[in-house]
Amino acid sequence: MKENHLTQLAILEAKSAAQMYGRDCRVVRWAFAYRRLRNKIWWQWRRKMMSCFLSAPQKDDCLHVLWHLRGGMGDVAAARLAVLAMRERLPDAVFYYYTDSPAAASAVFEENGQNIFLPSQEPAFYKYDLSFELCQSFRLMHANEKRLAALQADLLPLLEEMKNRQKLFSFFLDDSYLMEDLLGRYMYRQGLTRLDLQSYLSGLDFDTQATPALPVELTDENKLEKFGLKGKPYLTIHDGIDATFRLGGQRALKCWSVEKWKELVRQIKAQYPHIVVVQLGGKNSQKFDFADVSLVGQTALADLPALLQHSLLHIDGESGLVQLGRYLKTICIVLFGPTDKAYFSLAKNINLKAEKCGSCMWLLGPKWHTECRLGYGVCQNMQAISVAQVLDAVKAQLK
Repeated sequence: MKENHLTQLAILEAKSAAQMYGRDCRVVRWAFAYRRLRNKIWWQWRRKMMSCFLSAPQKDDCLHVLWHLRGGMGDVAAARLAVLAMRERLPDAVFYYYTDSPAAASAVFEENGQNIFLPSQEPAFYKYDLSFELCQSFRLMHANEKRLAALQADLLPLLEEMKNRQKLFSFFLDDSYLMEDLLGRYMYRQGLTRLDLQSYLSGLDFDTQATPALPVELTDENKLEKFGLKGKPYLTIHDGIDATFRLGGQRALKCWSVEKWKELVRQIKAQYPHIVVVQLGGKNSQKFDFADVSLVGQTALADLPALLQHSLLHIDGESGLVQLGRYLKTICIVLFGPTDKAYFSLAKNINLKAEKCGSCMWLLGPKWHTECRLGYGVCQNMQAISVAQVLDAVKAQLK
């Protein structure tokens, strides 16, 4: 059964590539050429024009670096390693964070004189000394080489290496919004991870397995007081995906069944009655009435590091909270469905995947979040993970 599924997914992938390239179809090739030209005019020319009218940092004796961190909180959390690696090269620079997910930077960076969170409106990309864009990839958007030569000349060789490496991936990066899915599938097939790609494209070659702790101010236990959890033994659960995705009322394939969640919580409460089960989540999470405390929609992103840090254990699908957990002491039990365990998992966690079929992430557009590519109503990988498997992992951690 599994081999048949893998064959079907391989065919879908080939179909996706054929649709992307439009082989032997001039209209499709012209459409792609038009899109690339439009993007070049729209993104570069428009942003340059906007930079003439928008305010930006004054030119002084330190570098000002803009980070556009695309995606949800998980993407922002994953990008932290690249940002910290650049911080080592530019210890005196001022970093500015512009995120697609409002306040996402507040969960992984401490705002101060060297880390500034920008409002939601698009910033003046071309008025900063350096501008970078990160999601799956790492992209240099702008560099003021005259200022860099005057203030940080030793960075110029790194920028040259960065440009050369990104040129190699220009097919994907020149239209990153359209090609992001195909780039993800390429990396997955190469047996590499998202952070491997960011490490390479940045020229920084940082350690992708590093787990640098968050600033203690973000994980302060006193933040738990407003939730009534300070001093209490609790574990956290999460059912949902990043709020940046539009599900249209459908349940994401990444989510375990509600019935299994209910049975798992019942058995945990039966064996560990002193432990409080706390549910976390946002707009794409279904609220559970069987959790002791439901904080769905009741937390700011800045609250999450403290809630996770002081949890005995976190149980989740592959999500932004798990990526945030990279920098915390808490172990996560992670249930993998359509996404690939090797691509997204962290070595510190307990990572469960049934491998009933393959990993269908990014196949044939964004609907992979809600529609099984093989025609099933639910993800076969996700629902094949049993309550007993998860409970065994819970017991191993709580003993």
